[in-house]
Amino acid sequence: MNPIQREVTIGPCRLILGDCLEVLPTIGKVDAVITDPPYGNNYSTERRLGIYRPSTRITGDILSEPLLNDVAAVLEPLLNDVAAVYWFAAPDRLDMVLPILKRWQVINVIAWDKGNCTAGDLECSYGKQWEAIVFAVTSKAPLVGSRDRDIFRFPRMNGADYVHPTQKPVELIEYICGRHSANLILDPFMGSGTTGVACIRKERQFIGIEKEPKYFDIAVKRIEQAWRLKCSELPFEPEPVLKQKTLCD
Repeated sequence: MNPIQREVTIGPCRLILGDCLEVLPTIGKVDAVITDPPYGNNYSTERRLGIYRPSTRITGDILSEPLLNDVAAVLEPLLNDVAAVYWFAAPDRLDMVLPILKRWQVINVIAWDKGNCTAGDLECSYGKQWEAIVFAVTSKAPLVGSRDRDIFRFPRMNGADYVHPTQKPVELIEYICGRHSANLILDPFMGSGTTGVACIRKERQFIGIEKEPKYFDIAVKRIEQAWRLKCSELPFEPEPVLKQKTLCD
């Protein structure tokens, strides 16, 4: 059975609908991984009155240490000799995530300061204002640009603009992309396609894998819009905007 259920090419981006554990062995070497895997915080809230969201429950966001460990194991042979890995994680899950990522050299646990609090226990806990980003490498290589701090301050988007419950700001992912000379960037948990949008803006190649059809469709739409905008700025005629194929067994 072909693990790729559907594949869409948009400019420098290859988008794949399928289970990343099955798809990853087919894609070849990459220069970097920027990914936001399941946190295991499968919550639902009705407290955000006046803000429309189809659902605040995250499809597939079930904590699974074997899943994350298996994905990291499949990723390991795909990374080139100086590849970078940025792996988002909930701060209270670092005890699980860090041992999984020790297969590489963990350089930093970066704090993404979101500027305000996200959903959670509104009465008996402190508001959660930051998320962790584990930065690891296959071997050390200089970062592009001057040395920065390990706290990234990028505000969350307005809740009404979310198309995915855990959507990250494009500017945050753009910044991460710009700190490396990596040409081909992979996101095995693509979600709504933010990493793909950032790669288009930073003129990088991108491979994104997503198993949920509704998020895959959202990612295709967002990345296509970003590529059309980028094309309008180019001084030459680019490749066709979108190529699509559905793969059968």
